Amino acid sequence: MKNIAIFDKMNKVPGGLIIIPLITAILINTFFPSVLQIGGPTSALFKSGSSAMMGIFLLICGSSINIRQAGLPLYKGAVLLSLKFIAGALAVWLMGSFFGPAGFIGISTLAFVACITSSNSSLYIALCSNYGDASDSGAISVFCVKDGPFVTMVVLGVSGLANIPFSALLSMLIPLIIGMMWGNLDEKFKQLCASAQPLVIIIMSFAIGANSSMNTVFTAGLSGIVLGVISALTGIVFYFLYNLFLKKKTALGAALGTTAASSALTPAMVAQADPLLHSFVDAATAQLATASIITMLTAPLLVAWFDKRLKAKGLITAPAAAESLSTQPLTDPADKPK
Repeated sequence: MKNIAIFDKMNKVPGGLIIIPLITAILINTFFPSVLQIGGPTSALFKSGSSAMMGIFLLICGSSINIRQAGLPLYKGAVLLSLKFIAGALAVWLMGSFFGPAGFIGISTLAFVACITSSNSSLYIALCSNYGDASDSGAISVFCVKDGPFVTMVVLGVSGLANIPFSALLSMLIPLIIGMMWGNLDEKFKQLCASAQPLVIIIMSFAIGANSSMNTVFTAGLSGIVLGVISALTGIVFYFLYNLFLKKKTALGAALGTTAASSALTPAMVAQADPLLHSFVDAATAQLATASIITMLTAPLLVAWFDKRLKAKGLITAPAAAESLSTQPLTDPADKPK
C-alpha cells in the first residue's frame, strides 16, 4: 500500500497537529453530530476524552523538565517563566478592572489570559539556533512549565475572576510532577514521551473540537486576529524586560510574544475546573488557534530585527549559532515552525 504520509503533511501546516484535528472534529460535529455520539470507546476517546488526554499531555510535558539543569540555563528559564506569570497577572488585573470575564470585542478574559501566559516553545528553540546559545536552549527545561493550562489556572484562580479550587490546581500538578520525576530517572521514558506526544495532541485536539461548531469559528475570526496582534506586540515588551535581567543581551525575549498552538486546548481544561467559564470556551479556542498562526509569522521577524539592532550597537558580535545547542528538551511538535 502506498505511503501517503498524512502525519508529515499535517506537520507542514503551522500548528497542524492541533488545528487540523480541531477543524475536522468541528466539521463532523456540525454536520454529522450523531457519528460521535455512538457511545462506547469511540465517544469516550473522540468526544469526551480531552480530560484524560490532558493528563497524559502534562505527564509528557513533565518528562521534558531537566532537574539537573543548573547555572545560567536555570536562571534564564526562571526569568522567562516569571515574566509569563507576571504578564498573566497584569492581564487578569486589566481585564478584571475594565471589562470583567466577558472581556472586550468578543475576547473573553479566559482567552486573553490563556494567550498572554502562553508561548510557542518549539519556535523559541528554533530561534535559539540562530540567535541564542546553549544556555538559551537549556532554559526551556524550566520554561516549559507554562505548557498546558497550569499558569492560566493559577493567575485566574488567584485573581478571583475564576473559581479554581486548589484540588483542580493539584490535579494539574500531579501528572506534571510524576512525568518530571520519571523522565529524570529514566531516559527511555523521556524518549517514549517524545514519541507519544504528537498522538496525544491530535486526539486531545479532536475531542475538544468535537464539542464545538463552525458557527463559533466564523464569529471568532476577527477577534482571533486582534488577539494575535496583541500577543505579537507583547514581544516588544518582553524583549526589553528580559534583557534587564541579563548581562549578555539577546533578542530572544521577543520570542515570548507568541501564542502556542496548544493554548487552544487551555480554555476547555480551565472550564472543567470552573463550569461558569464554559460559555467562553468555544470562542476562546478558535481565537487562540488563530492567534497562534499569526504569531508564528511575526515572532521570527521581530527577533531578527532586534538581533540586528543589538549587533548595530555592538552589544552582540559573532552569530550565536556557532555555539553548541547540546540541551534541547522536548517541546510541543504541534508548534514546530515550517
